Amino acid sequence: MKRTPNGFTLIELVIVILIGSILVGIALSSFQNAQSAISARGAKTMYATLHQLARARAIEMGGTNILVVNSDGDSAYIIGSGGVTNITNFRRELNVDVRSSPSAFIICMTPRGYADPDCPALGFSATTSSPVVLQFWQNADSTSVTILPMGQLVGM
Repeated sequence: MKRTPNGFTLIELVIVILIGSILVGIALSSFQNAQSAISARGAKTMYATLHQLARARAIEMGGTNILVVNSDGDSAYIIGSGGVTNITNFRRELNVDVRSSPSAFIICMTPRGYADPDCPALGFSATTSSPVVLQFWQNADSTSVTILPMGQLVGM
């Protein structure tokens, strides 16, 4: 009477572990790519929220709010009657680079609900008299929004 061994051989276990490692590597790579795309879109949404907040505060308070975007510092913030508020640093908070030409610009939101392209404020030159493309990059993934002279966002 011949007895068959129970269990697996060492070679069978090594092959299963090798195949499992390859599948985990592929899954992690796909997850990192998806995470980069989500971070870039999240930064774009965060900017759109800040843009709308500057507009809403200008309407609510009856005064001009200034949205400052500095792509060199990967940041944006609002200057209103209460001073500087809502400072957002895209690099620190979402690990996303912000790129635009010009590298720094302002958007003056008026109480009427639109941007004034001729608003020179606080020593800034009004650089939003032509459309500005604001890009959000993480690794190889990017997304962008175009800001028109009257403050409309295109590409949301």
